[in-house]
This record gives sequence, C-alpha cells and structure tokens, in this order.
Amino acid sequence: MKPGSKIFIIFFSVLLYISYSCSPQPCYQDTVATIKANFYRTGTGTTVTADSVTLYGAGRDTSKIYDAATGISSIAIPLDAGSDSSSFVIKIDTLTDVITFYYSRYTHLISKECGYTFYYNLTKPVKHSLPLPDFLIINTDITTGNAENIRIFF
Repeated sequence: MKPGSKIFIIFFSVLLYISYSCSPQPCYQDTVATIKANFYRTGTGTTVTADSVTLYGAGRDTSKIYDAATGISSIAIPLDAGSDSSSFVIKIDTLTDVITFYYSRYTHLISKECGYTFYYNLTKPVKHSLPLPDFLIINTDITTGNAENIRIFF
C-alpha cells in the first residue's frame, strides 16, 4: 500500500467519525415532566379504576387533557413551566373539583440528544375545595420518571 493511500484512509475515517458524531441523534426518552397520580378508594386505600375522568386547565375547557376517559387508574398532569402554580378542573366519576398545584421549577439536562426540560418540586399542599376527591402527596419531585407523586382518594 502506498504511503499516500494510508493517509487518505485515516483522513477519510476521521472525517466519517466527525460527521457522524455531529449529526443529531434521535431522542427516545420522555421529555415532559408530569405529576403522576394514581386513584385509590377512600377508606380502604386500594387502587381503583375510575369510570370516567375529565381533566383540563382551569379556564381552558376546550383543550382537555382527559376527556371522559374510561377504565383508567392513573393520570399524568402537566404543569405550566412559566408559572409557580397550575390549576385544573378534575372530574372523577360524579365528583368535580378545581385543584391547584404550587411548585418551584428548574431546568434539567435529559441527554445530549433530548436536550433540556423542566423538572418541578411541589412546595405546598394541593389546594382544592371539596372533601372528595382528596389528594395525598407521596413524592414532591416531579420528573420524567415513573414515580408516583400523588394519590387521589375518592
């Protein structure tokens, strides 16, 4: 092999490596941190499936997160990254309430491919007006993971 061809092969290999490493790679991770809430039966503490769940931002009833969803035992509630609180209207079976979450937020690097997202930390108890449904905070750290944050009793 001629000396010039070795240099060409090395140069081409380095160029190929650099071009591959600089090209965007797909993101396979969840990039939105949401409150993970599971449903429980009041008095027994056993998990339960709701007959119907509707959830939407207070004052935003035209864009529902859940619209009379049936047969679910958990929900994911997105928070507003531009505010320190988010309010929602929640209807579980025949119970309707307005709930408010208070939190602090901070940026978190998910990965080079996925970039940054906001993570949250619940700072106050959940505010709501009715005795049922009732909310119990289990984990105040709101991340893209699957950890349960809130238990909803009804």
